[in-house]
This record gives sequence, C-alpha cells and structure tokens, in this order.
Amino acid sequence: MRRMTYLPNGAALSCLIPLSRFTVGPLVTLAAPFFKYVSAPDQSPVTAHTSTAHTSAKRWLAKFGGEFVAVDGHTRMGRTEHFGPLRVQRPFYPEGLGCLHLYLLHPPGGLVGGDRLLIELVAKSQSHVLMTTPSAGKVYRNISDLSQGQQVTLTVASGAHLEYLPQENIIFDGADAELTTEVDISGDGVFVGWEITCLGRFESREMFRQGRLMQSLIIRREGRPLFSDRLCLTADEGEDLSALPAGVQTMPRVDLQKSHAGFQGFSVFGTFVISADVMSDTQEDNLTKQLLALQETVNNRSPKNTADGMTQLALTQKPGVFIARILGNKAETVRQTFEEVWRLTRAQVVGRKACPPRIWRT
Repeated sequence: MRRMTYLPNGAALSCLIPLSRFTVGPLVTLAAPFFKYVSAPDQSPVTAHTSTAHTSAKRWLAKFGGEFVAVDGHTRMGRTEHFGPLRVQRPFYPEGLGCLHLYLLHPPGGLVGGDRLLIELVAKSQSHVLMTTPSAGKVYRNISDLSQGQQVTLTVASGAHLEYLPQENIIFDGADAELTTEVDISGDGVFVGWEITCLGRFESREMFRQGRLMQSLIIRREGRPLFSDRLCLTADEGEDLSALPAGVQTMPRVDLQKSHAGFQGFSVFGTFVISADVMSDTQEDNLTKQLLALQETVNNRSPKNTADGMTQLALTQKPGVFIARILGNKAETVRQTFEEVWRLTRAQVVGRKACPPRIWRT
C-alpha cells in the first residue's frame, strides 16, 4: 500500500509520530451511538433514554438531523429533525446556490455531566454543504456520575460534497468527555473535515490535569475503512495507588500530554482529513509544492514566545485520503493553519475557491 509522508528535514520527523493518536490501556470502542432515539409518541426524548425520573432530571439531550438535496443545481435543506438546545440558522449562499453554508448552534455553549449532543447530516447526490459553528464547543468540569459527549454521524452520497469545519472543542480540567465522529461515503462523494481539541485553557494557564477524553474519527467509503483514529486519554496528576491490594504491580504510566510519543507538552491538537488524493508521488505539481512550503514555514517559524506560539504540522497522503496533523498551544493559530491548508486544497478537491464562512471573522 502506498504511503507518502512529507517532512521538510530529518529534524521534523519527531513532529509526525507524536501526532498519531495512541491508546493507553484496553482498547475502547466508540463506534456505538451514545443513545438510541426512541420515537414512542408518549415519551419525550429525555425520558425515553433514562431509567428514572431522578436520572432524567440530570440529563440534557439534544439532537439535530438534517438532509441536504440538490434541485436544478441548488442545494437546499430537506427533511430535518431536532429536539433540545441544538438548532441551525437559516442557510447562507455566499458562493451561489450550488453550495449551502450552515451554522450549527448550541445555545447553552457547553456540556456538563449527563449532556449529550447527537448530530446527523446527510448530503444527498450532487449537493454541497459546508457546516461550521459560531464559537468553540466546551466540555466543562464534570461533578456528576454521568459522562458528557457528542456523537456526529455524517453521510455523503455519490457526487456530493460535505465540508464539516467546526471550531475547536475545549476540554476543561476535570471533564469526562466522549467525542465521536463517523463518516460514511458512497461512490465518488467527497468529505472534507477537521477536529481541533484544546486540553484545558492554555491562555489562562488552566491545564488539563484531571479528567478523561475519549475521542474517535472514523471514515468509511462503501463500508470499507478509509481512516480510523482513536484516542483514550486520562489525566490524573498525583494518582493515588494506595488502595491497590498488596503485591499488585502496575505498569508505568505513559503521560501522553508530555511524552515525545504523545503531545510533547502541547495543549492543542488537530486532525484535518480529505477523502481524496491531494498530494502527488513526484512532488512536482504546484499544489504539492505549496503544501510542503506551508509545512516548512509553520515548522520553522520562530515566535517571540516559543512555548506559547510554536506550532508543528505534518502532512501525509495515503491512498484516497489526505491527512494533516497539528500540535500547538494557541487554538487560533492552529485553526488558521488548517484554514490555510483548506484554502490551498479546496479548488482541486471540490472545484471551488475558498470562501471562508463569515462567522469565522466575527
């Protein structure tokens, strides 16, 4: 199987390996939905998924499901369903009627213990949808016995284009987060999407010292795996092992946040995936040269405050899937770098010049 990894020089090799996600401890499967929607007419979405009234009162479930169809070259919203605090604004057409821009809104602004978001988007044949969010998602400190999380399910039909470009998710210290994204592509459909995750709030010096993050991104074409990425991260500073039975031996902990085989002390990481061949084997085409030049610029820039501003970018082209990974400490810098990758690749991938959503600049 052909695999191309582009690094500007030998010193940059260490940038690539840490950007791969590792699983510590037993493998955890995140593919199953967080909950199943029960459509019984006498049950609300909340009570349908809880066993007791007390538990129901602690949960806040929300769902948005939308289909997008193309009619005479005009992409429109088709059937939609929603419950709870998850909505979309009216569609925007800054690029003309062929491409629909949509903003997904979550008015509470974040998730506490027991909160679950379910997002389901279906791009029908010949439709083109760009979905983003107006602000960062937040997963707050969890003081309950219920986990918190988000399940995103995206379906791309043959001939359709779906660009899923949300702003970053901030995982607060003490959160117990489960974030899962699954993408199913048919035929020559194209998916373009990124995930940006902040461990704690670096700018406020509030680090992710305790808590858990389970995150996965799975992409399939015609049911066959194209890309699968899983992370199981537990942050427990000063873990108390005194309760273990005498004589029990423990494996040395690998601190993924600080290890060179992990995040190298960076607090922001991201993955940008395009379900297409973007870079060439020969590295002679103009787009490949531009992407390699961007990677070199990002990795060699010298900010005034290296700890705050340093960003590491690695690009990989595998058969049928382009992958960009990034490490940094400032979400804005990481997002802007991904925006530049998107700007360079969009014309070749979806046949349109980059048209950034207006909400990104407000």
